[in-house]
Amino acid sequence: PSVAGSMIGVRLGLSQHIEDSLAIFSLELDEEDNGNINSVSRKGRDLLKVIGDCGDEYRRA
Repeated sequence: PSVAGSMIGVRLGLSQHIEDSLAIFSLELDEEDNGNINSVSRKGRDLLKVIGDCGDEYRRA
């Protein structure tokens, strides 16, 4: 198994981690980071082609 993506979010109504949550905006990727991400991404499958759009399984007849 592998991770196809990650989701970053907050739980509504919880405020004790506001400063930690705001720290995500200081993240910066350089050319090497982007190159590494793209290199790994090219090894994967296009999930849109493999499984379709999110929720598509409910729209199929």
